[in-house]
Amino acid sequence: MAAQSMAPQGENLLQKNADSFEGLTPQERDNLKVVMEELNGWDTQDVERVISVMAPDGIYQDMTQPPAHGHDEIREFGRKWVGGAPDFRVHVEQFVVQDDTVVNRGVISGTIKGEFWGLPATNKRFDLPYCQVAKVRNGKIVRIWDFSDSATLAYQVGWQEKPAYE
Repeated sequence: MAAQSMAPQGENLLQKNADSFEGLTPQERDNLKVVMEELNGWDTQDVERVISVMAPDGIYQDMTQPPAHGHDEIREFGRKWVGGAPDFRVHVEQFVVQDDTVVNRGVISGTIKGEFWGLPATNKRFDLPYCQVAKVRNGKIVRIWDFSDSATLAYQVGWQEKPAYE
């Protein structure tokens, strides 16, 4: 069986205008715009842009790390991501919007060029599938849950050998 590519597939929905998505209420469209701004912040490695759409007491929960509470901790979380993979990009393959919840799924790609959460630079590229769930209230993100496969990242960049299955 051939290995399935984890590289981004298809159109990057992050590059679309939020007004072009059909079937959304005005509030859902506004919530989508807020999350797209957050994702564009990550895509351009601009942590302050991410923070600009987070509530002051917002929580950013990457499932591989302790939750980041408030702007200062989110800024530190972002510094570790951007410092370790300064070229990382976000490719959104799907958005699902319902009321105050915006879900997006896609692939984060980049190169580990610096220390990454205490792990050494490898100068190897990664394509990491992810899913993010965001809650938006009053035009600000109050909670984000990011789900990704840290083992896949570790295998791709050489921090861990992939087990051989027979």
